[in-house]
Amino acid sequence: MKVIAHSPHLISASEALQRVFLPHLGLHTTRLRKPTPPPRYQHLNLQYRNYGPRNRASIPAARDDGSGRDEGIRAPEIQIVGPNNSLQPPRSLRESLATIDRSTQFIMQVGVKVHPRYADAPEPDEGQRDTRPKIPVCKVIDKQAYRLAEIAKAKSKKPTSIPTKEVELNWTIAPHDLEHRLKKMREFLNDGRRVEVVFGKKRRGWMQRKDVGEGKARGLVEMIREQAATVEGSKEWKAAEGEEGAELKMFFEAKGNNSKGGSKE
Repeated sequence: MKVIAHSPHLISASEALQRVFLPHLGLHTTRLRKPTPPPRYQHLNLQYRNYGPRNRASIPAARDDGSGRDEGIRAPEIQIVGPNNSLQPPRSLRESLATIDRSTQFIMQVGVKVHPRYADAPEPDEGQRDTRPKIPVCKVIDKQAYRLAEIAKAKSKKPTSIPTKEVELNWTIAPHDLEHRLKKMREFLNDGRRVEVVFGKKRRGWMQRKDVGEGKARGLVEMIREQAATVEGSKEWKAAEGEEGAELKMFFEAKGNNSKGGSKE
């Protein structure tokens, strides 16, 4: 039996058997290598980007809509409105921001104009687009003053509606009910509300209006006007609509309106 010399190389079991039982085949020993492991994070699709400073050439030109604030101003240079509304020389946005107190102030774009370097360039003909480079015109704004101005502006836009109360009557109303309704009308006017007195809206009023004479209907209307006149500053702010003895609506208000809510009575 042939003795196999010790080999420092690692061989598989099948090759060892071949050397023992089939020595004539002259098989060469091969060294087994460990499989190369896949590189770490190979399964991740990582993309490397350059997050360095942006090239100024890629910054868009000044926008014509007059919007922008601090870093939101899309231009490398700006002109700030100084004292007496005079324009300061062009300056980089970064340098301009460094000159203000960012905790209490900010820079706001209020317009746009032709850049001073191109002020001598010929103006475009009528109907043609002005292609001369522009520069934003900006102001240094105090944050607190701006916030207060915005609050006042929002309040001024709110509609100042006058609260309205509606008093429903019919032409055959009982004296006691009429007295109660007139009392409520005076209270509403004293509270600064507008009052709409509506006749003939209820079905009962419509059914019995044929029993109301022209004189009685006119007397009832005059009584309402007299009762409304007892309230200081009261007046008919709008002409009555409708017909006496039928459907009629009267409109009253008094000076010194307040903001109380309106409803039906």
